[in-house]
Amino acid sequence: MIQNAYGLIVGYLIYYLIFRHAGVLAFGIFSFALSFGLLFSFISDLGINTAHTKMISSGSDRNEYNSAFILMKVFLTLIYVSVVLLSLFVWRVILHRGFETRYELLSILILIPYFISLPFIQGIRSFLTGTLEAAKMAIPSIVETTVRLISVVVFIEFNIFNIKNIDEMAAMIALSYSLSYVAYFILNIYVGRPWKFKWPKFSILEEYLRYSYPLMGASIVMAVSSNIAQILIQTFFHSYELGGYAGDLRIITIITSFTGSLTILILPLLASHKGTEEEYKARLIYLLKFIALFVSPLVAFVTAFSAPILNLWSDQLIPFSFPLQILLISSWFTIMLNPYQTHFNATGQTKISAVLSIISALLIIIFDVILIPGTFLGIKLLDMGVVGAAYSSLLSSIITFVVAVFLVHRGLKIFITFDTLKAALISIVLILPFYIYFDDNARIPFLILVAVFLLYGLLYILVTRAIKLLTKEEMRDIMNIFNIKKLLKYAIDELRKPSQ
Repeated sequence: MIQNAYGLIVGYLIYYLIFRHAGVLAFGIFSFALSFGLLFSFISDLGINTAHTKMISSGSDRNEYNSAFILMKVFLTLIYVSVVLLSLFVWRVILHRGFETRYELLSILILIPYFISLPFIQGIRSFLTGTLEAAKMAIPSIVETTVRLISVVVFIEFNIFNIKNIDEMAAMIALSYSLSYVAYFILNIYVGRPWKFKWPKFSILEEYLRYSYPLMGASIVMAVSSNIAQILIQTFFHSYELGGYAGDLRIITIITSFTGSLTILILPLLASHKGTEEEYKARLIYLLKFIALFVSPLVAFVTAFSAPILNLWSDQLIPFSFPLQILLISSWFTIMLNPYQTHFNATGQTKISAVLSIISALLIIIFDVILIPGTFLGIKLLDMGVVGAAYSSLLSSIITFVVAVFLVHRGLKIFITFDTLKAALISIVLILPFYIYFDDNARIPFLILVAVFLLYGLLYILVTRAIKLLTKEEMRDIMNIFNIKKLLKYAIDELRKPSQ
């Protein structure tokens, strides 16, 4: 949470500088370049990140499994980057096609170090998730955010290369991302120290493949579904619309990052459970309650004040406040889906988890194709652009959530808990007076927004305590988390010990 709070503050400064000095258009060009490379990112995963967390959290020999994992990562990353470069060669040289500007291609090439670093960063984080080493996960991420801020200040704020063409600023954004992720990668290896490589047994490689095989199809369609909206918006509209949509996605990333402080540990917490089925169900219900308590007020507040929050970055983003509201509602369902879907990975039912991911991804792809462009393959479609992309995400998340709930209920007899619904309802009821009072004003000053958020948060805590949704003991435990002395001791003790 400290990592994400730091990321929120510094992330705001980063995107403030980007939108104010580079502009929404340059950010749109960069976002297309990033999505183009990430479209093929499934090649570097194919389900082995999830498999690795499961193996480590289940008590498997760390050195044996790390060696197998790093070997597969090197092999898959080489293929991934080769495919990105090959796709550029085919598109430009063989098919003689181009991009909206030449800066899309330049940005993709500058992002190659990012694309190389990303699979290893994800891999090391999957290992540290399995070992429940939070400080080792957080510190490299904090450094990465800091390096990105410094890079943005140097390349965009100070404009040390004296760039006159605003579109060319997209390349500077790409350079900032690549430099920060190389720093992230290097520090991740140093802090995590998970690799004492020896040539792995073939039987261990087979074990990874058996576990991850059902997840491979899911990782492919998920990579496509995560980036197809950006590519369609760029293709059928312009970089400005893509920049606005990408700005909305930054807000969603912040929300999901905060909840990721909790959801990232669900898999090892469930996979390592050794008690009875009733105890397991109680643990899952408890996780659902706390995630709902945490995410619901965040989603409600940002939904109510989407326009003024976007205006804090740039008034060019205000027209994209309605798509942001739709995406925020979608994010609530996506985050609440996590415990239900993770249950299947934790219990080895990866085929069911994969089916859920594939359903979600295919629905996004189908809805994106129908809702975003005006015509596709000669067929007249709805031409909704950015709003269509947002609705696509919402429809997919609701359908997948409902399917997951019914599947878990069939096996564990756990449905949507009443505490989950109460957390969402309280959040909505408490935010309505603030929303009505400010009457959707898009230009609320920053300090007033902060004051409203603090007041809203205080009321939320008081109400949840009054109806005993949050017990006295739970409140004391939450407050104890912020004991700085204990926190520092925990982090130092963790960093002193090697992960092997």
